[in-house]
Amino acid sequence: MKTIYNECLGDSRLIYSAFCEEDEVLALPLYGILVKDNLTKREAILKGFTSKKEKAIDFIETLVRNSVRPDFVNDIAEDYLLAQGF
Repeated sequence: MKTIYNECLGDSRLIYSAFCEEDEVLALPLYGILVKDNLTKREAILKGFTSKKEKAIDFIETLVRNSVRPDFVNDIAEDYLLAQGF
C-alpha cells in the first residue's frame, strides 16, 4: 500500500489518506481510502474504492471538508458513489 494523498485535522486527531494498490488479476492500480481517529483509535478502510486517482483525492477532500469520522465513512462513500453515477 502506497500513500498518494494525506490530510490531517485537529492536530492530527483525524487522518485522511488515499492509497494505491495494484489489482493482482488485472495488474491495474486501485485507489483506496483510510480514515483514522487517533483519539478513539477507530479507523475505516475502503479498499478498491476507485480506479481513478483524482476520484480518490476528491473523496478525501469531501471527507475533510465535512470532518467525517471513521464511523460514517462507509455511508458517505455510498452516497458519493451514487451521486457519481456508480
